[in-house]
Amino acid sequence: MTDHDITPAAGSSPAPGPDGFSDAEASFISEMGSLMERWGLPQATGRLFGYLLLRNKPVDLDTMTRELGQAKSGLSVAARQLESWALVRRSTRPGSRRIDYEAVGDLQHLLLVNNAHMRKFTETLSSGVPVARGEARDRLASLADLFNGFVQQTEALVADWEARRAAS
Repeated sequence: MTDHDITPAAGSSPAPGPDGFSDAEASFISEMGSLMERWGLPQATGRLFGYLLLRNKPVDLDTMTRELGQAKSGLSVAARQLESWALVRRSTRPGSRRIDYEAVGDLQHLLLVNNAHMRKFTETLSSGVPVARGEARDRLASLADLFNGFVQQTEALVADWEARRAAS
C-alpha cells in the first residue's frame, strides 16, 4: 500500500493498483458502495464505509480524498451519514482541528439502536390496530407482531453473540 494503513486480506495481492489499492481492496470498497446504494444511500457513502472498514487507524478527510479520489465535500457528507447510522465515529487529535473517522467495531450497538427505532415503529403500528377495521386491522396487527418478533430475536441474537465472545 502507499501511505495508508490497510492490512491486505489473506490471499489477496498486496501490490497496489493505480489507485493505491490492491485489486481485492478496490473490489471490496466498490462492492460496499454498490450494496449501500441498493439500500438507498449514495454509492460514495458505501465506498467510504468499505474503505474505513479496511483501515487500522482513524483517517481525516484530506487522506480520504486523496486515497479514494473523491471530492472532499461528498466524503464529508458520506462520513456524516455513516456517523448518523452509528457505523463510524469521529475523533480529533490533541492540538488539531482535523476530524478523523473510523469504522465502529461494535456493530451490535447499531443493532440495539436500530431495535429502539423498531420498537417505536411497532408501538405506532399497534396504536393503529384499535382504530382500523377489517383487513387494515389485521394487516396492522400482523405487522406489529412481525416487528415485535424481529426486535426480540435481534436482542436475543446480540446477547448470544456477546456471551460467545466473552467466553472466547
